[in-house]
Amino acid sequence: MNPHSHPLHVHVADHVATLSIERPAVSNAIDISIIRAMHLALDQIQKGDSGARAVVITGSGGVFCSGLDLHSVDLKTREARQRAHFEMRRFMDPLILRLSGFRFPIVAAVNGAAVGGGMSLALASDLIVVDEQAYFCPSFARLGLVPDAGITFHLARRIGGGRSLAALLLAEKIPAKTALEWGLAYEVAPHGEVLARAQALAHRLASGPCAVLGQIRSLHASTFDHSLQEQLKAERSAQEMTLETQDCVEGVRAFFEKREPHFTEH
Repeated sequence: MNPHSHPLHVHVADHVATLSIERPAVSNAIDISIIRAMHLALDQIQKGDSGARAVVITGSGGVFCSGLDLHSVDLKTREARQRAHFEMRRFMDPLILRLSGFRFPIVAAVNGAAVGGGMSLALASDLIVVDEQAYFCPSFARLGLVPDAGITFHLARRIGGGRSLAALLLAEKIPAKTALEWGLAYEVAPHGEVLARAQALAHRLASGPCAVLGQIRSLHASTFDHSLQEQLKAERSAQEMTLETQDCVEGVRAFFEKREPHFTEH
């Protein structure tokens, strides 16, 4: 199989879709073919035919993602540089928006280096599980580039403004242990176990009340933009919709019957 023809491997099992970037020759760098393949995979998951209700994003060959593929960028003229930037942004920015607001929860299994735009990609997920030997690196400034693909937005919200600014300015490696301490990662997995751990978390999410998890993610995304009064109103509105569902009835019944709930609405 030519890896350039199939840059993204998609596998669905136990209601979890695993998307693995497979471009080993360029350390899983992102190009337009990867972005298109991700959109196609998300289209299929969104339709619901596959039965997937959660997504895991990972990389192959011991690397998560080395960032945007710079091999194809023509540095000779300002016009060429701007044209390459425009073309990549035209594809990448909608992908980041789509991942951040996707219908189902997303877990990043950071199995190796997550560098530059690869770190941006991981941050577009809900939960990040990182291999104990992996690291993050917001390398943009070292390349003479401004951090992009949403990293200035997502990183500050995840680890706080002070640490985020320092990380982006210094462009240094952030080891797995530090990422956990900062709240950048949800969990550090023993070497070689990160994908299994991320898939287990995704399966747990896939078994949850789908509409409720979607509402939680939506409310969480708006919390830094709302006043307390606005957020209370948004919570109230979301709760009113949730009370219409059978999953609410099942959850409360399971509580009183001292058993695990079995949610069915998706």
